[in-house]
Amino acid sequence: MNPAPAIVFIDPGPNLAQYFAAVGAGLAPAYRAVFFAPRVKSRSILRRLHGECYPARHEWRTPSHAAALPHLDRAALEAQLRQPSDRALVAGDAPVFQHLARDLAALFADLQPAGVVCWNGSGLAAASATQLARAQNVPVLFAENGYLPNTLQLDALGVNARSSLTQRLAEHADAIATRPISPAHQHELDTVLTAYRAGQPPPQCPPAGGWVRASPLAYLIQAGRDWRARSPSVRLNRRIPRQIPALPERFVFFPLQVRQDSQLQLHSPLYGARLDLAIRDLAQAVQALDPPRRLVVKLHPADLNKTDYDPIAAELPAVVWIGGGDVRTLVQRAEAVVTINSTVGIEALIFGKPVVTLGDNLYVHERLVHPVRQREALLTQLQHALNTPPDSEFIARYLHFLYFEGLVRAHWRDFSPSSVQQFADAISDRLASAASP
Repeated sequence: MNPAPAIVFIDPGPNLAQYFAAVGAGLAPAYRAVFFAPRVKSRSILRRLHGECYPARHEWRTPSHAAALPHLDRAALEAQLRQPSDRALVAGDAPVFQHLARDLAALFADLQPAGVVCWNGSGLAAASATQLARAQNVPVLFAENGYLPNTLQLDALGVNARSSLTQRLAEHADAIATRPISPAHQHELDTVLTAYRAGQPPPQCPPAGGWVRASPLAYLIQAGRDWRARSPSVRLNRRIPRQIPALPERFVFFPLQVRQDSQLQLHSPLYGARLDLAIRDLAQAVQALDPPRRLVVKLHPADLNKTDYDPIAAELPAVVWIGGGDVRTLVQRAEAVVTINSTVGIEALIFGKPVVTLGDNLYVHERLVHPVRQREALLTQLQHALNTPPDSEFIARYLHFLYFEGLVRAHWRDFSPSSVQQFADAISDRLASAASP
């Protein structure tokens, strides 16, 4: 009896492995889930869950290198990668990159998968697998966290700015603005957004059998690798308070993002990861418009101990700097929110705040936000945002479109049957659409 066609999940991280294993079970019997899992902790978790991993050997053992090195467009591959270290591996044709490429080539030859699922798509394994899959006309889906509570992205073109939702908004804004909304859908979304505004966490169900951890050996191996790759311990951002201080009466809010994140590395054409330049430009614009108004800058929690903003904080003492606290408190109090392309942009729309964007994302559209395409336009766009009420009717229609049509109502921390099965069904449906002529 021939096995079911394989859907391959590429390099799921340890946080995602257990959810994707559950989703894989939801794909049966039409498909079988296979996990390309070179990371030691992910592989251990999947093994404990009886997931089918590829290649069969453990990653820390000597590879056979039996497969031929596949042809990959190195320049195109580098352009897809968010990490400078990954780009260096490709540019230098490093052995670890060759090893990965051979394993992926063998996977496509051995399994002839019906589809590939990548998280985000900007990691080395995911970007390499995408290029190989497209060369063989194998459909690829890209997953990522969603922009509304308990949602995920799943798209055949990419995530965030590369998502097909970006094109759909640009081409069908009028249709979105006039699409009828059923009372049941309106009630469901109103309930979700009301809970979000109130600070209530979305309901999430843990795994029925509890969370599965990697083996002690996997933790030991990973600890050794982390130790070798460690950076010197340096206390950063000493000038910046961790709690929200007394806020000015009037302010513009700028939430920072992780400098190595794909949002900045790939979708920030004006500033890239130079958030210091964006802060200087924005501080100057706020000061020029209305000196009593202040700029409030909040560090991203994942970047708190990676990027030191103390030098620019000393340079710009009029800026209010914050190292922690609930972003909703700041959004709710702000006159306007400026972001490169963060999910906070959507959160600000939920609170009815005007939003200025400095980069690209699936919600960057003139009827939703005030996009800045050139640095010289920042002052004008900020002034327009502060003086023009948001189009609340169109924003409501767009959030409805996003929740019920654009995103999948599921989350990798929610193991409820509906969350798992809706994501599995979305994979099946989107693969069928991607494979259609």
